[in-house]
Amino acid sequence: MILEIFDVEHGACALITSSSGKRVMIDCGDNATTGWRPGNELRKRNIGFLDRLYITNFDEDHVSGYPNLADNINIGALFRNPTVMPRTIRHLKSEDGMGVGIERLVWSLENYFTGGPVPSNQDFGDTFFTNYCNPYGFLPGQFDDENDLSFVTFVRCGAHKIIFPGDMECEGWLALLRNPSFVTELSGVHIFVASHHGRENGYCEEVTRLCPNIQVVVISDRAKGYQSQETTDRYRAHARGFDYQGTYRRVLTTRRDGYMWFSFPTLGSASVVLGTAAA
Repeated sequence: MILEIFDVEHGACALITSSSGKRVMIDCGDNATTGWRPGNELRKRNIGFLDRLYITNFDEDHVSGYPNLADNINIGALFRNPTVMPRTIRHLKSEDGMGVGIERLVWSLENYFTGGPVPSNQDFGDTFFTNYCNPYGFLPGQFDDENDLSFVTFVRCGAHKIIFPGDMECEGWLALLRNPSFVTELSGVHIFVASHHGRENGYCEEVTRLCPNIQVVVISDRAKGYQSQETTDRYRAHARGFDYQGTYRRVLTTRRDGYMWFSFPTLGSASVVLGTAAA
């Protein structure tokens, strides 16, 4: 399995290619500074079809590249928090307004990805996906803020596991920890993509303590501009790290390392190659 994490500034976009050749994108942000967009990138590689698209959060920075993606690439299935209906997204966005990415995504949910059955014959080879989320609502145990409604996605390849938690905040994390299956999933995580782009409100000590096997934490974010971004030391304390070009690294960030490419053999340790731009 190959995992690519793209530099989309304060946003999120990752591409997974399984051993069977299936392709899955997790979030679809873009980079306004460099002009990088997910649909253009896939077209450049002669990729015209995504088997799955996972949306972990309904903020614009997670979907700003969706119009470009939808205009250039056929998407087989779209996964997101199923308790949040399109009309609810419009309501949640009524205060701050909807960006063009989330507007196009909601239109697609209303007119195309309307909740029909997902193809059951998909063979992802060595790659498996598991998802958890909090339910939308106003009763105890339900949430009405977008971050705590994030669609937490686990990706497993052999002995390796990655978590993509969207913008989950501490209250939402603690609610998920009431689910024993979720706690079990955490114990096997090797690559921890930091919630809310490494912001302080996405860090939850109780969660990281339940992940004893973290090798590296990945933060997708633009250059530091706020004190709330100063979480690398906290995350570093929970990762075993690896040797990268003679330097021992426990935290990788797109603002420093740019584009990241990970190769996961079904057995053995993951190899990591880093670069500054998508290949």
